[in-house]
Amino acid sequence: MLIVLLFSNIVKADTDKNNQKVDSLTSLISSQSGRERVETLIELSALYRETSLDKSRETDSEAGEYASQQGLDNMRGVILLSMGKTASLTGDYDLALDYISQAEKSLIEAKNFVELAKAHINKGLVYKNMSEFDQSIESYNTAQAIAEEHGLVEQLAGAAASRASTYFSMGNFEQSMENYQQAKDTYKKLNDSLSYAKMMLSISNIYWKWDQNELALEMLLEAKKVFEDKNDMEELGRALNNLGRMYYQDFNDNAIALDYYQQSLAIREKHGNQLGMAIVLANIGNVYRGNDEMDKAFEFFEKSLKISKFIGYKEGMALAYYYIGVAHQVNGDYKMSNQILDSCRKTAWAADMTQYDAPVNQSKMINSAALGDLAEFLEELEIYANAHNLVQQELDDLKFKELSIRQQLDDTLPRLEIAKAKIEAQERNLLFYKITVVALLLLLLAAVLYARKKYKKKLE
Repeated sequence: MLIVLLFSNIVKADTDKNNQKVDSLTSLISSQSGRERVETLIELSALYRETSLDKSRETDSEAGEYASQQGLDNMRGVILLSMGKTASLTGDYDLALDYISQAEKSLIEAKNFVELAKAHINKGLVYKNMSEFDQSIESYNTAQAIAEEHGLVEQLAGAAASRASTYFSMGNFEQSMENYQQAKDTYKKLNDSLSYAKMMLSISNIYWKWDQNELALEMLLEAKKVFEDKNDMEELGRALNNLGRMYYQDFNDNAIALDYYQQSLAIREKHGNQLGMAIVLANIGNVYRGNDEMDKAFEFFEKSLKISKFIGYKEGMALAYYYIGVAHQVNGDYKMSNQILDSCRKTAWAADMTQYDAPVNQSKMINSAALGDLAEFLEELEIYANAHNLVQQELDDLKFKELSIRQQLDDTLPRLEIAKAKIEAQERNLLFYKITVVALLLLLLAAVLYARKKYKKKLE
């Protein structure tokens, strides 16, 4: 109850401050002309993006019409980029890419390299949401090249941070961490506390993936406080979702997890963030599954999947498919579970996402053993064995890397901590793999013996 009350106060304070800023900018516009007026309209559109995407679009259109009337061709690129950002939030990625591509041409003509670097970063984010990861990385690298050529330190950090987010989506956590650390160090030098907190939030997610829960929670709570202080509700929505996930998966407190998820959903619904809604809806469904409220679980999973399909968000589709597959397994419908898990695997592989390889493989082995399908079980076991060999190889490589880093300890302490954290996670994965194989083989053996006994009775 206290959490809900505090959250309500934060949302009310955010709304009040946002309305004050909107009123202030609206009053200012009436007394402005030329470039200043367009810049204020763009700033107003960014504010509306947090509360009303329709008003954001209207404000962008107003800026475009005014710039056209006044012959401010050098502002056209900035306006088109703002339109692209808004379209991306609505999930219309094709429209977003069209606006951003037009923006790039105009910004090159205007020689506005700051906004041009931002345009390439935003294009990379759109490609990331479409799971076009190679094009996403390429866009960030272009932004980095522009930033390096023109000495744009802030945009250089932005390119690194965005590239890190794509590597994270690909399941390449080491490359993600390296880029996030680079961006975090730059934002610290720039005294940009909000961007620094965003990097803390993202890095906490990697530490959570590596089972460093205490460190992850510490960084997550520190970032959350900054978002509350700065009234950044979009990032607060992310932090609340991640807190819900930790309380559900690590602290086994479904009630608090659900509360955090619902707070996150309220923010994302208010802002019209379709992508964020898809993620948190799936997570809420997972809590209901944990509570054995299967009807509610499937309801939320289907809502999540519908949104992800509508906006072409493959990460969200894979997540929903996986949760639905596990829910069918819990219900004892192993055949349906395998069908849905195959959809998850197909979606993930098509987008070069690796994070679902192990959980889907393990779930399908359990299903195949329960169904007595020896052929499919052996097929999945082969995939499992290949993954186990890869984990062992990665572990050996990481141990060698740790040894090398120890020799340069004074200069590379952050890299040592990252390598150690990942080694510990890989060692736990390796132990879990061994235990799981033994358990599954015993389960299969029991199923085979039972089938033979049943067949023998029939013969008798």
